[in-house]
Amino acid sequence: MNIFNQSSIGAKKSPFTYKDQATLEINSGGGCISIFGLPFLLVGLFVMQIPLGIIPVKGSPGTLPSIFVVLFGAVFAAVGAALVFGRSGIILDRSRGHIIQWYGLLVPMKRTEYLLDSIRQVEMNFSSGDSDSPATWPVKLSGENITTPLSVLQPTSFTEARQLAEELARFLRKPLVDSSTGETITRDPEHLDESYRDRMRRTGESVSVLPPEPSNMRSRLERTGDGVIIHNSESPMSGLHYIPFIFSLVFAGIVAWFFLPGVLASPMPDFVRFIFLGFIGFFFIALPVLSSLWKMLRFKKEFELITVTKAYLRVEALKQGKSTTTEIPVSELEDLVAPSTRGVMNTIEVPGMQKVQLGDTGTPRMPDGRPVPRFLLSLIKMAGSKGIIARSDKAVLEFAKGLDEAEVAYLFALIRKTIAE
Repeated sequence: MNIFNQSSIGAKKSPFTYKDQATLEINSGGGCISIFGLPFLLVGLFVMQIPLGIIPVKGSPGTLPSIFVVLFGAVFAAVGAALVFGRSGIILDRSRGHIIQWYGLLVPMKRTEYLLDSIRQVEMNFSSGDSDSPATWPVKLSGENITTPLSVLQPTSFTEARQLAEELARFLRKPLVDSSTGETITRDPEHLDESYRDRMRRTGESVSVLPPEPSNMRSRLERTGDGVIIHNSESPMSGLHYIPFIFSLVFAGIVAWFFLPGVLASPMPDFVRFIFLGFIGFFFIALPVLSSLWKMLRFKKEFELITVTKAYLRVEALKQGKSTTTEIPVSELEDLVAPSTRGVMNTIEVPGMQKVQLGDTGTPRMPDGRPVPRFLLSLIKMAGSKGIIARSDKAVLEFAKGLDEAEVAYLFALIRKTIAE
């Protein structure tokens, strides 16, 4: 279970500036970005001056090397100048019915205008990032005659992105389409803060009928007078959890095969040989194997205790050796989803691949409409489901990960029925 419990953005300076009741500006650039780009600019200018003789260096680099030195410095200087002086922004003007997107160096230099009526929705997604960039929740504007959604903000916390996206939807009086969970949730501007229970009652969603209870349930259910308690005392192990242990065994075997015979055959004092054998045996054989084995055993001891009543949803868990308890009042619970494999695949966006809408064909498909390769479906099935995601404006709970989708669907229906009654 992953728990995000971020503080409100009230303590941070809002990126929105209201010129009047009908004009909203979102500006970016400057600040920390300028400070980050300043070293690039200074280094680039410094390097460019070397061939000109302004900065003395020993020896002459020659004509051809001098050109490369200037080009190298120019690249650094250009990147630094873009970061130091680069500015961009979006102006939303309801009185004129226009949206202006601009870019420039300190002042606007390029402007693109869109009709405000062409905006159909505010979008909020999730980007997991990579080793060099953090996870973000991009907020965008999309609509007619806009080939690429306008990127407004990319907050690094869910709560900040959620509040900014809601504020933008209220100002534009447009629906908020949230795909950050793997399922698409659309909320109109009049019901952005509506609780999940109130939304079910308003739309008349039926929660009285539960799907059949799976015969291979891993979870244990405990009925109470106020609701239900779901025990996940042992996390389900899938084939993916054994991969690190298998790799550590393979790595240890390779080390033993290639290095140990050489150490044993080398002419050296016995005490030196024992030191080498002990070092290799501990750090390259025993430690990787025992470490991966310990992680597997610790994973087996993990548990989740989900308490669901008409008043609150509480999750107590032991994950990665850390015990946590988080609770969301039902009156504040706004989203409750159980992303399916098909829903997750429908939200995937591949750069350069045009997305095709084919509707529900009964087969998971890639963004361009092709069926998902079987090996990829096998990996997704091996990893298990994404579980259930519950969110308020202040916190996000993710639990029941890795369970079979049929079991997750049953637990999801049971939770909905409990909080709706």
